[in-house]
Amino acid sequence: MKPTPILKVQNLKVHYPVRSGFINFKPQSFLKAVDGVSFDLFPGEVLGLVGESGCGKSSLGKSLLRLQEPTAGQIELSGQDFLALKGEALRSRRPEIQMIFQDPYASLDPRMTIEATLREPLEAHGLWKSTQSQKTLNKILDRVGISSVALSKYPHEFSGGQRQRIAIARALILNPKIIVADEPVSSLDVSVQAQVLNLLKEIQKEFNLSMVFISHNLAVVKYIADRIAVMYLGKIVEITSKTELYSRPQHPYTQALISAVPIADPKVEKARKRIQLQGELPSPINPPKGCAFHTRCPIVKESCKAEAPKLKDFEKPSWQVSCFEVR
Repeated sequence: MKPTPILKVQNLKVHYPVRSGFINFKPQSFLKAVDGVSFDLFPGEVLGLVGESGCGKSSLGKSLLRLQEPTAGQIELSGQDFLALKGEALRSRRPEIQMIFQDPYASLDPRMTIEATLREPLEAHGLWKSTQSQKTLNKILDRVGISSVALSKYPHEFSGGQRQRIAIARALILNPKIIVADEPVSSLDVSVQAQVLNLLKEIQKEFNLSMVFISHNLAVVKYIADRIAVMYLGKIVEITSKTELYSRPQHPYTQALISAVPIADPKVEKARKRIQLQGELPSPINPPKGCAFHTRCPIVKESCKAEAPKLKDFEKPSWQVSCFEVR
């Protein structure tokens, strides 16, 4: 029996108004950062979200927490309409879904001690209990590899990797069911990236967390994710398990991405065929008609320029591809 999704996203859109001039308050057009995204996230699953810079990954991640209000669509959190919640009803559900931001230098307030940073979410939700919660702070810091001595210190006293560990602790402090990790290791040194990734993987399994892991690094996503969704210009073009995606990518954009991932074996690397995409990513303010990828697609047909393909099942319901040429 198929498990019930803990997070269900249907036809989600995030459009930013674009205005011209200083006194023109009426939008002249809209930047379609996320343009009709649908997916399910299951309990204990890590869903990787990959794509080029500017494809809408971060906007999608923020909209899942309603840090950025969606323009349209539906988000169901544990079966409840998350977008319909307001006021105290919304506040009571917010602890269930938390976020780890990309830049640990910007996501921690430099004027707040680490203790104040970790206490803030508990106080905001009326969960702070002096003795018991103080033990929770010490425990959660220890779990992410930071000494409790750090509680009296400020963010500038820590390295980037340590700051990101503190940010992870802050995301865990409310005991969430879902973590949205937005490029959590991209700003860290390569040696530190592996440590933080291993920590995230351990914590995800230990707490049975569901996670949306956003990254442009396919090697990182392959290591941590169970399923992978590939985004292009605000849309998901392919979604399936990481095994199937890396062994038999179906969408031409996914094939190009996979072909760009370096292989450690020099002989294999030299013999493999790379797919070179021509042109630049189109503007999300004025996306091309039909299939958004047709301006760079190596197998484009005339029908691709007239009509946009929808995500459809390929071989099985869990493998979906948005391409007319994939049957």
